[in-house]
Amino acid sequence: MERLPLDEASWRELLAQRPESSVYHTPEFLRALRKAGQPCLVEGVRRDGRLAALGLVLLDRLMPVPLLGQKAFAPAGVLAEDADARAELLERLDHKLRRLNLYFEQYVDHRGWDAEMAARGARTDRHRNFLVDLSPPLEDLRTRYSRAVRRNVASAERLGFRWRLARGPEELARVHSVLRETSRRVGAPPLPWPLLKAVHHELVPAGLCRIYVALPAANPDLPVSTRVELLHKGRAIDWFTGTDGAWAESQVGAWLVDRILADLGARGVQVFDFGGGGRVGEDYGPAEFKRRFGGREIEISRHVQVYHPWLRALVRRGWRLLGRR
Repeated sequence: MERLPLDEASWRELLAQRPESSVYHTPEFLRALRKAGQPCLVEGVRRDGRLAALGLVLLDRLMPVPLLGQKAFAPAGVLAEDADARAELLERLDHKLRRLNLYFEQYVDHRGWDAEMAARGARTDRHRNFLVDLSPPLEDLRTRYSRAVRRNVASAERLGFRWRLARGPEELARVHSVLRETSRRVGAPPLPWPLLKAVHHELVPAGLCRIYVALPAANPDLPVSTRVELLHKGRAIDWFTGTDGAWAESQVGAWLVDRILADLGARGVQVFDFGGGGRVGEDYGPAEFKRRFGGREIEISRHVQVYHPWLRALVRRGWRLLGRR
């Protein structure tokens, strides 16, 4: 097993103590990132021999040259036992990140850091998300769906779809093909093939991930829709999703969500996190699909610490010229 940069016992103790800890903070997620060759940075703050703060930051290349060509990203923010430990950790991260990164962004599902991050010079904007409470009985949960969702799920049910978990390397390759095609179709960043393989190897055996596939009656070995769910502390994060374009009109995507909610609820998962619904006040197509499953809409804070404003503006201009967001 790969040696971790921090003491694993202290790491797991911090995860256990902090209710906001996420699968994105776990040693298993770090192992998956490293197995996939995904650049990342891990930093910690210690107090009296214990871990008091943790930052697990992904580094994504934005430009083809190494100089100032990356962004740093913490999908669930940093983890700390108090504001002082968090401030010390962020100072350390800023010192290490500013040399080669244009900016550092964190997403947190509350507004408690807004003033603190503003004092650090970070910009904060608001994003939407939808959380489905899985504690009610399944039939009660389904009454919260919109009429369109209930109709679409019933329509797909009549077509005879079946679901199960992905299995075997060949099927995982098909899952990735469906995810990649969907990303291209909607203009979203794809899940890299090495990372999907690493997540399957590291997180699935640890019970931190379930990869669902939907199979048509005519070809029960061909996944046509898939969703990758990350699991931690009774919360499922709808991480990456995809449906074969040839099957989109069948409503298999909505049908698979319904089956996943049923399966996760039966396994004791309390919350299904749809993983984001775009910026507040902006139209975002997938948000309407997610809203129709009756989840509670919340706002997420996206904190962005910009290290090199002029170069970031240049990169964003290049994205616009290339037709990227």
